[in-house]
Amino acid sequence: MRINGAHVLVTGANRGLGRQFVLSLLDRGAGKVYATARRPDLIDIPGVIPLRLDITDPASVAAAAAAAPDVKIVINNAGISTGANLVTGDLDTIRREMDTHFYGTLNVIRAFAPQLADGAILNVLSAISWLAFNGAGAYHAAKAAEWALTNSVRLELADQRTLVTGLHLGAADTDMM
Repeated sequence: MRINGAHVLVTGANRGLGRQFVLSLLDRGAGKVYATARRPDLIDIPGVIPLRLDITDPASVAAAAAAAPDVKIVINNAGISTGANLVTGDLDTIRREMDTHFYGTLNVIRAFAPQLADGAILNVLSAISWLAFNGAGAYHAAKAAEWALTNSVRLELADQRTLVTGLHLGAADTDMM
C-alpha cells in the first residue's frame, strides 16, 4: 500500500498503538492524517487533523466520515479491554467489548466504504482472536468476532478493489497491555 501522499484516518489515535500509527504515517509521508479519538483535545501530534470519533456512536461516525471525505486508508485501531470473563462478568461490560470491537469497527467500515474504492482498511486485531485466557473472555470473543468481520468485509469490498487486512498483534507495549 502506498502511504506517501495518502489520506489516512486512524481511530483511537490519542495514545498507545494508535499514536504510533499516526507518527509512522507522518514519517512515511502521508499527505493527510486524520487522528481520531473520543477526546480529540488529547491528540497532541503536530501536522494531523484531530477529529472527534466515538466508534460506538453512529452519529459520531457519520460526522467523522463527512469531515474526512478524502480518506483512502482507514486504520481501525480503537479498542478497549475490560478484563471481563463471559460466565461471571457483568453483561453490560461484555457488551461494551462487543460494541467497541465488532459493531464499532463495522460502523466505521460502513461509513467509509463508499470512498475506499482502490483504498484500504486495516483492522487492528489480536492474537487473542485465536486464544482464550481466563480474565479475557469478553476481549477474546470480541476480537474473534472482529476477525470474522474482517474476513467477510474483505469479500464484500473486493469488487471495489478495497484491500482489507487484519493485523494480529501479540503483546504490545501500550497502556492497555
